[in-house]
Amino acid sequence: MLHFQLITDTNEAHVSRIFAGDQQQYWVHYNSYWFENSRKVPGIQARLIYSDDVALPVGFIAYGQHYADEQMTQPVAGTLEIIHMVIDEPYQRRGYGREATRLAVKELRHLPGQNRIVIAHNPANEPAQHLYESLGFIVYGKNYDGDPLLELKGETS
Repeated sequence: MLHFQLITDTNEAHVSRIFAGDQQQYWVHYNSYWFENSRKVPGIQARLIYSDDVALPVGFIAYGQHYADEQMTQPVAGTLEIIHMVIDEPYQRRGYGREATRLAVKELRHLPGQNRIVIAHNPANEPAQHLYESLGFIVYGKNYDGDPLLELKGETS
């Protein structure tokens, strides 16, 4: 079972240790980028992803307010986003990404004022596309980077 944990002085070193992989690293920002943004930008939360059966965190996630611009100055009313997720390379293809996405959706549904939940991915990241579509996300546009932007239409329980 997965759970998200606040990032503290004692576990912060794991943020930069979690690595997507040689090819996958080009599909995402650095974890430290989103961790720093969570400290500065209202409505963005960053967490480490832990599994009950692994001592170290298996991943990193950032979620919260969806912004229409890269500078994060234009919040999109009523729209929340799973902004960034990386499962550490040794733990990939074990279902952690699926479980973390479901958990993030649950967390976002508890936040006030949300009408929709979105997620984006690099177009070259076909495994992410298949994962998100299997969880009920449907492509409805592009984000500020030109990446596919998907909206949750189904349940991800």
